Amino acid sequence: MKFRPVRILIVATTVGMLAPVFVAGPAPAAPIDDLQAQAAKLQDKIDKNGEKIAELGEALNAAQLRVDEAEDLIAAAEDAIVAAEAEIVRLQDLLARQAAALYVLAGSSNPLDTIHADDVSEAGARSQYAAVTSARDEQLIADLDAAQTQLEHDQGVAEEARAQAETERAGLAEAKDTAEAAAARQQGLLDQVTGEIAELVAAEAARRAAEAAARAAPPSSLSPAGGGTWDGPVPDPIGGGGAAASFARAQVGKAYVYAATGPDAFDCSGLTMRAWQAGGLSLPHYSGAQYSMFADRRVPLDQLQPGDLITTTSWSAHIGIWVGDGYVHASNSAPYPQGGVKFVPGYGGIVDAVRPG
Repeated sequence: MKFRPVRILIVATTVGMLAPVFVAGPAPAAPIDDLQAQAAKLQDKIDKNGEKIAELGEALNAAQLRVDEAEDLIAAAEDAIVAAEAEIVRLQDLLARQAAALYVLAGSSNPLDTIHADDVSEAGARSQYAAVTSARDEQLIADLDAAQTQLEHDQGVAEEARAQAETERAGLAEAKDTAEAAAARQQGLLDQVTGEIAELVAAEAARRAAEAAARAAPPSSLSPAGGGTWDGPVPDPIGGGGAAASFARAQVGKAYVYAATGPDAFDCSGLTMRAWQAGGLSLPHYSGAQYSMFADRRVPLDQLQPGDLITTTSWSAHIGIWVGDGYVHASNSAPYPQGGVKFVPGYGGIVDAVRPG
């Protein structure tokens, strides 16, 4: 079969890198089977780009978490600096008052008063005590000043960390936008090829049209939003894991949207965060951070229980939740172009699991 190139499509292959993908258009008399093969290749590219978009979304969540942590450190340092400055002012005022009191004493009407004191040794002791007190206060002020300098340094470090995280977040957002634009162009090409298939099917005999329609129909075991029908055992909703699993199952069929945390759409870590919120635990909105909370509670795959967190790729890229006889996850990939919250029966490619608690 001969193909004629119709356009060049840019696809995000890794973060910050682009590669040209040449998409061949069919010759006018291309058979349906060849067009379907071409559509399958386009769909595969869309699926892989969708996985990359979801991974970039989780990386964006991680960068935002670092920005938030840096901002918390900056706020704490600013509060501590204000408190240190106030204490320095207070001690300086106290020291000035002490110096003034000593000056007044020194300016007595009788310069020989201190000589005629009832106990000369007592007057000397008082003088030494005043000197020691003044030195102590001056040292305390010096220590506070040094602490303020350290706090200002810590604040600068936190501000630099925030700037770096914001720069990383901006780069990831740009890469994600590029990948989403590439996915949209790919979908446009797929729609074009699908339209050509439909025209050929309409022109063929009824038998060929029936076969093509059967091949194009979605599998009956899948719901319109991309999730499998739930026919496994229902976990006990009483208890953290059961409540988390029950919440996740109830979301099957909803849409995948980056950074969404419900109630109408979720990304992968947004779904697991809300599920375990229903189970009584507070989790961060980032898959890698969720894993880190329970990294010392890894679970063998043959011992999974409802509520266990699972990953099918890596913890920093994707996360789901075991619900009993399968898992639920929010995925931005096929078999439906927009992805969604789906139930996957069985182990379905799970590579690791941890148990919240």
